[in-house]
Amino acid sequence: MTKRNRFRAWAVTAASVVALGSATAVAAPAGAAVADLACTINVQLSFSPALTAVQTTASVVAVASLSNCVSPNGSHPQLAGGVATPVTGVATSLGGVPCNLLLTLTGSGVIEWSPGNEQTTFDFTVRTNVLDGTVQLTTWQTGGTLAGTTSQTVGVANPNLDCLLNGLSGLAVPVALTTFL
Repeated sequence: MTKRNRFRAWAVTAASVVALGSATAVAAPAGAAVADLACTINVQLSFSPALTAVQTTASVVAVASLSNCVSPNGSHPQLAGGVATPVTGVATSLGGVPCNLLLTLTGSGVIEWSPGNEQTTFDFTVRTNVLDGTVQLTTWQTGGTLAGTTSQTVGVANPNLDCLLNGLSGLAVPVALTTFL
Protein backbone atom coordinates (compact mmCIF):
# COMPACT_ATOMS: atom_id res chain seq x y z
CA MET A 1 0.00 0.00 0.00
CA THR A 2 1.48 3.39 -0.97
CA LYS A 3 2.05 6.11 1.60
CA ARG A 4 -0.71 8.18 -0.02
CA ASN A 5 -3.21 5.29 0.18
CA ARG A 6 -2.27 4.67 3.83
CA PHE A 7 -2.85 8.37 4.55
CA ARG A 8 -6.23 8.27 2.80
CA ALA A 9 -7.21 5.15 4.74
CA TRP A 10 -6.27 6.81 8.03
CA ALA A 11 -7.87 10.11 7.12
CA VAL A 12 -11.14 8.27 6.50
CA THR A 13 -10.74 6.26 9.71
CA ALA A 14 -9.85 9.35 11.75
CA ALA A 15 -12.73 11.33 10.23
CA SER A 16 -15.08 8.52 11.19
CA VAL A 17 -13.79 8.55 14.76
CA VAL A 18 -14.14 12.35 14.95
CA ALA A 19 -17.63 12.21 13.47
CA LEU A 20 -18.74 9.61 15.96
CA GLY A 21 -17.18 11.50 18.85
CA SER A 22 -15.63 8.27 20.06
CA ALA A 23 -12.26 8.05 21.74
CA THR A 24 -12.11 4.29 21.29
CA ALA A 25 -9.37 2.75 19.17
CA VAL A 26 -10.25 1.91 15.59
CA ALA A 27 -8.90 -1.16 13.85
CA ALA A 28 -6.16 -0.20 11.40
CA PRO A 29 -5.97 -1.33 7.80
CA ALA A 30 -3.41 -4.12 7.44
CA GLY A 31 0.12 -2.72 7.52
CA ALA A 32 -0.90 0.81 8.54
CA ALA A 33 0.25 2.57 11.68
CA VAL A 34 -2.43 3.69 14.10
CA ALA A 35 -2.61 7.48 14.44
CA ASP A 36 -1.47 9.07 17.70
CA LEU A 37 -3.97 11.89 17.28
CA ALA A 38 -6.55 13.17 14.77
CA CYS A 39 -8.08 16.66 14.97
CA THR A 40 -10.22 19.05 13.01
CA ILE A 41 -8.10 22.08 12.07
CA ASN A 42 -8.82 25.63 10.88
CA VAL A 43 -5.85 27.61 9.52
CA GLN A 44 -5.56 31.35 8.77
CA LEU A 45 -2.40 32.59 6.99
CA SER A 46 -1.36 36.23 6.50
CA PHE A 47 1.37 37.36 4.07
CA SER A 48 3.43 40.53 4.46
CA PRO A 49 3.90 42.12 2.04
CA ALA A 50 1.14 40.72 -0.16
CA LEU A 51 2.41 38.37 -2.87
CA THR A 52 2.09 39.81 -6.37
CA ALA A 53 3.56 39.12 -9.82
CA VAL A 54 6.57 41.24 -8.79
CA GLN A 55 6.68 40.54 -5.03
CA THR A 56 7.32 36.77 -4.94
CA THR A 57 8.41 36.30 -1.31
CA ALA A 58 6.74 37.31 1.92
CA SER A 59 6.77 36.69 5.65
CA VAL A 60 3.99 34.42 6.89
CA VAL A 61 2.14 34.60 10.18
CA ALA A 62 -0.45 31.92 10.85
CA VAL A 63 -2.90 30.84 13.50
CA ALA A 64 -4.36 27.35 13.58
CA SER A 65 -7.02 26.03 15.91
CA LEU A 66 -7.32 22.30 16.53
CA SER A 67 -10.53 20.81 17.93
CA ASN A 68 -12.44 17.55 18.29
CA CYS A 69 -9.18 15.67 18.83
CA VAL A 70 -9.22 11.90 19.37
CA SER A 71 -6.37 9.47 19.95
CA PRO A 72 -7.07 6.31 17.91
CA ASN A 73 -4.13 4.44 19.47
CA GLY A 74 -4.91 5.75 22.98
CA SER A 75 -1.52 7.45 23.46
CA HIS A 76 -2.85 11.01 23.95
CA PRO A 77 -6.43 10.89 25.23
CA GLN A 78 -5.82 14.05 27.27
CA LEU A 79 -5.49 16.26 24.15
CA ALA A 80 -8.90 17.66 23.25
CA GLY A 81 -7.74 20.61 21.14
CA GLY A 82 -5.23 23.42 20.93
CA VAL A 83 -4.03 26.58 19.27
CA ALA A 84 -0.90 26.91 17.16
CA THR A 85 0.54 30.37 17.64
CA PRO A 86 2.95 31.95 17.01
CA VAL A 87 3.48 30.26 13.68
CA THR A 88 5.88 32.09 11.38
CA GLY A 89 7.63 31.39 8.13
CA VAL A 90 8.35 32.40 4.56
CA ALA A 91 6.14 32.14 1.47
CA THR A 92 7.49 31.91 -2.06
CA SER A 93 5.21 32.36 -5.05
CA LEU A 94 6.21 30.00 -7.83
CA GLY A 95 4.11 31.57 -10.56
CA GLY A 96 3.56 35.00 -12.06
CA VAL A 97 0.08 35.31 -10.51
CA PRO A 98 0.09 34.36 -6.80
CA CYS A 99 -3.71 34.17 -6.76
CA ASN A 100 -3.34 30.91 -8.70
CA LEU A 101 -1.95 29.61 -5.37
CA LEU A 102 1.18 28.15 -6.89
CA LEU A 103 3.33 28.69 -3.82
CA THR A 104 5.34 27.03 -1.07
CA LEU A 105 5.48 27.99 2.61
CA THR A 106 7.96 26.87 5.26
CA GLY A 107 8.31 27.76 8.92
CA SER A 108 7.85 26.72 12.52
CA GLY A 109 5.48 27.14 15.43
CA VAL A 110 4.16 25.96 18.78
CA ILE A 111 0.89 24.22 19.65
CA GLU A 112 -0.58 24.98 23.09
CA TRP A 113 -2.77 21.96 23.90
CA SER A 114 -5.89 22.00 26.02
CA PRO A 115 -6.77 21.04 28.59
CA GLY A 116 -3.49 21.33 30.46
CA ASN A 117 -0.20 22.99 29.81
CA GLU A 118 1.29 20.68 27.18
CA GLN A 119 3.11 22.08 24.14
CA THR A 120 4.42 20.80 20.83
CA THR A 121 7.03 22.59 18.73
CA PHE A 122 6.98 21.88 15.00
CA ASP A 123 8.40 22.71 11.59
CA PHE A 124 6.06 22.86 8.60
CA THR A 125 5.82 22.94 4.82
CA VAL A 126 2.72 23.92 2.86
CA ARG A 127 2.41 22.98 -0.78
CA THR A 128 -0.49 23.80 -3.08
CA ASN A 129 -2.18 21.82 -5.81
CA VAL A 130 -3.62 24.27 -8.34
CA LEU A 131 -5.35 21.46 -10.22
CA ASP A 132 -7.84 20.79 -7.42
CA GLY A 133 -7.47 23.95 -5.28
CA THR A 134 -6.14 22.14 -2.22
CA VAL A 135 -3.23 22.75 0.09
CA GLN A 136 -1.19 20.08 1.83
CA LEU A 137 0.27 20.95 5.21
CA THR A 138 2.98 18.65 6.56
CA THR A 139 4.40 19.15 10.04
CA TRP A 140 7.29 17.50 11.83
CA GLN A 141 6.94 17.65 15.61
CA THR A 142 10.38 18.59 16.97
CA GLY A 143 9.73 18.81 20.70
CA GLY A 144 7.27 18.38 23.55
CA THR A 145 4.10 16.32 23.33
CA LEU A 146 3.95 14.33 20.06
CA ALA A 147 7.70 14.87 19.41
CA GLY A 148 8.87 12.62 16.59
CA THR A 149 5.50 12.42 14.84
CA THR A 150 4.54 13.80 11.45
CA SER A 151 1.14 15.26 10.65
CA GLN A 152 -0.65 15.53 7.33
CA THR A 153 -3.49 17.91 6.49
CA VAL A 154 -5.21 18.41 3.15
CA GLY A 155 -7.82 21.14 2.80
CA VAL A 156 -9.38 23.60 0.40
CA ALA A 157 -7.58 26.93 0.12
CA ASN A 158 -9.51 30.22 0.10
CA PRO A 159 -7.45 33.33 -0.84
CA ASN A 160 -8.45 36.87 0.13
CA LEU A 161 -11.34 38.10 -2.06
CA ASP A 162 -9.42 41.08 -3.48
CA CYS A 163 -6.39 38.95 -4.44
CA LEU A 164 -6.46 39.76 -8.16
CA LEU A 165 -6.42 43.51 -7.44
CA ASN A 166 -4.20 43.72 -4.36
CA GLY A 167 -2.15 40.51 -4.27
CA LEU A 168 -2.30 37.49 -2.00
CA SER A 169 -2.43 38.87 1.55
CA GLY A 170 -4.31 36.03 3.24
CA LEU A 171 -5.23 32.40 2.83
CA ALA A 172 -7.72 30.37 4.84
CA VAL A 173 -8.16 26.62 5.14
CA PRO A 174 -11.46 26.69 7.06
CA VAL A 175 -12.01 23.02 7.98
CA ALA A 176 -9.71 20.08 7.44
CA LEU A 177 -8.60 16.95 9.24
CA THR A 178 -5.05 16.60 10.51
CA THR A 179 -3.59 13.28 11.57
CA PHE A 180 -0.45 12.83 13.68
CA LEU A 181 1.41 9.58 12.99
